[in-house]
Amino acid sequence: MAVTATTVPLDVALRMLLNGTKMTITLSLLSIGLGFLIGLPVALMETYGNKALKYAAMVYEGTIRGIPLLAIYFIIFFSMPILIGFGLSPFWAAVVGLGIRSSAYQSQIFRSGIQAVDEGQIEAGLSLGMSKLQVIRHIVLPQALRFSIPAWMNEYVIVLKDTSIALAIGIVELTREATYLVSVTAEPFRYYGLAALFYLVMVLPLTYLANYMGRKYGIKGTGGASNVRL
Repeated sequence: MAVTATTVPLDVALRMLLNGTKMTITLSLLSIGLGFLIGLPVALMETYGNKALKYAAMVYEGTIRGIPLLAIYFIIFFSMPILIGFGLSPFWAAVVGLGIRSSAYQSQIFRSGIQAVDEGQIEAGLSLGMSKLQVIRHIVLPQALRFSIPAWMNEYVIVLKDTSIALAIGIVELTREATYLVSVTAEPFRYYGLAALFYLVMVLPLTYLANYMGRKYGIKGTGGASNVRL
């Protein structure tokens, strides 16, 4: 049987791809934010926690990094409703799954930033009567976050591109829109090529911004963020 292709007007195709791009950006921003909220405490637990907290953080990080993102999506979207009787919509399943996966990698980024802070500054803070929590809040975290900027932005680029996997649970993002256009028109080069161009337009400015912010906010004389390569 012959396959018939339908012509899609270019303005309609571009509008569909732009809508998919909006979904991609929304997913990536929410996911990187969730990853930050989980990853930073995990990094602090692994660095400054007691044995139990350190072990829990290490198990969490190692487990999540060892599971493919697609499997995480399927566990959250398909298995969770069966196990606990409560499920998430495809959108929130995608956000939670990608956010959890990103948190394991962000925890490594922040842990490296924390460990880059000079121990002499920590000892000086403690000698001045600051509590451990005050030292972490006022001395360690401000520097650690600055050290982590380039690597964290690189992680955002990865999250942005990994939103494409969310099509497996029904999210209509950029790649899904391109796939639909290809299925209708039988023109994979045109529409996957346009989708790739859209991703490139999103990613390239972020790469240059990461390098710029690394130079701008790196702490002079300490190495730190300015020496982290993407």
